Amino acid sequence: MEGQILTYTKTLSLVTSLDLSGNNLNGDIPEEITNLLGLVVLNLSQNHFSGHIPISISNMGQLLSLDLSSNRLWGPIPVSLSSLSFLGYLNLCNNGFSGMIPYTGHIMAFDESSFAGNPGLCGAPLAVNCPGDDELNKGPVVNENHDDGNFIDKWFYLSVGLGLAAGPLVPYVMFAMRRPWRDAYFRFMDSFVERISWFGTYRS
Repeated sequence: MEGQILTYTKTLSLVTSLDLSGNNLNGDIPEEITNLLGLVVLNLSQNHFSGHIPISISNMGQLLSLDLSSNRLWGPIPVSLSSLSFLGYLNLCNNGFSGMIPYTGHIMAFDESSFAGNPGLCGAPLAVNCPGDDELNKGPVVNENHDDGNFIDKWFYLSVGLGLAAGPLVPYVMFAMRRPWRDAYFRFMDSFVERISWFGTYRS
């Protein structure tokens, strides 16, 4: 069979391990490789692969180990990688990946050692913040008019208190200073009470 080009179709689902590490392979990672749905181990490390990780890598739902380290891969890490729920080993070190790590789903099971050697990466689990993170992490803006508001509130409550206290005192002072007003007031009150008493007696 040496030298023959063979096309595998019906037996691709039986391939469980593919190790092509330590070669001089270059170019993009072929998207067709993600059709190996039964693949458990994929090792393409220490080659010269460039380009992006295929978004369709999420099709390889049986992967337990993925090693793409020491290549020339670049661009963002696809969010679809987080859907590989059986993945127990991930190594993306020493590439040219950039942008925020999609630290969600199963990717949260891996620490910074899985992403080291990619100066363009940022966000958890790395200690490098992404642009804009500093603004999001700032505390709430302090209202500079807060003290002015307290000052106004204090004056409001003080005014209400003075009004309640002065309400009964004003008529008292006026009646004390003006005897005719005081006499007229009490005559009115006596007449009012007598009318109420008469009305109550009449209804009985």
